[in-house]
Amino acid sequence: MLADRISAAIGRGFKIPPPPTLAARIVGSSQIAFSRFRSFESRPGLSTPSAREEAFVLNIPLISARYSLVSIDGRRQSVVQSPGKAYLFDLTSRNEVSLDAIYDSIRFHIPQASIDDAAYERGLPRVGGLHAKYLGQDDPILYGLALAVSPAIADPARTTTAFLEYIALALHDHVVHTYGGLPRGARATGGLAPWQIRRACDFIETNLAGDPSIVALSRECGISASHFARAFRTSFGMTPHQWITKRRVARAKSLMSQSPENLAEISLACGFFDQSHLGRHFLREEGLSPAQWRRRQGFR
Repeated sequence: MLADRISAAIGRGFKIPPPPTLAARIVGSSQIAFSRFRSFESRPGLSTPSAREEAFVLNIPLISARYSLVSIDGRRQSVVQSPGKAYLFDLTSRNEVSLDAIYDSIRFHIPQASIDDAAYERGLPRVGGLHAKYLGQDDPILYGLALAVSPAIADPARTTTAFLEYIALALHDHVVHTYGGLPRGARATGGLAPWQIRRACDFIETNLAGDPSIVALSRECGISASHFARAFRTSFGMTPHQWITKRRVARAKSLMSQSPENLAEISLACGFFDQSHLGRHFLREEGLSPAQWRRRQGFR
């Protein structure tokens, strides 16, 4: 799996325990990986270069980090990484950094194949690589995506596949235009057709106890995952993973009002990880805990 391979490579390269890493599909079997890697101990020496591959890394620091040496194919410089900036590395190059920095970063690993596959599905020209104006350019969008995905990396069991795919699609869309040089054309703004809305809703309701993904939903509707994600938001006023959570809470309310099952069983039946997972989303939607809501319905 991509996530396991990337986690092991970062651990070896930076001489730290393999960091938590997740991967999300954007089309077919093509994936993007998200890692949070950090070290609060300054050490001598350099990182071990990873095996060369046709892929790119975007490093998004969450804290300031001072590296006395960053070497890219022998070109050496010192770098202070700052939150809000993006640091692009081409993995066909030999990349080394000093291990004297204290750092905490989100790392996006983007294979060239995933860039090509997603561009092809969207009818875009092939992106022949990613390029930054300089090492460490301002990128508030990537910083926002890094902050958004950080809780998912920390607690993957409570993260839906649809959420990770939505982040991956947003990342791909931003990267191919900002670093791949593709001009932004007129973007389709229409929503899903009525039959696609019915198909998507039916699929979500049937699979609420599981983990319905954007890739599977887009396949049901006969369109690309990126097109589906945009059109769904236009039609529903929210992202697919937000709608899935909303429908899970609605199903929990129906079961709580009609069934004597305990809240732990109801949570699992609705696709939540456990009772506390249901409770957190239920409180956000209803302003009450599940137990409080159930008592108001006349259940003890």
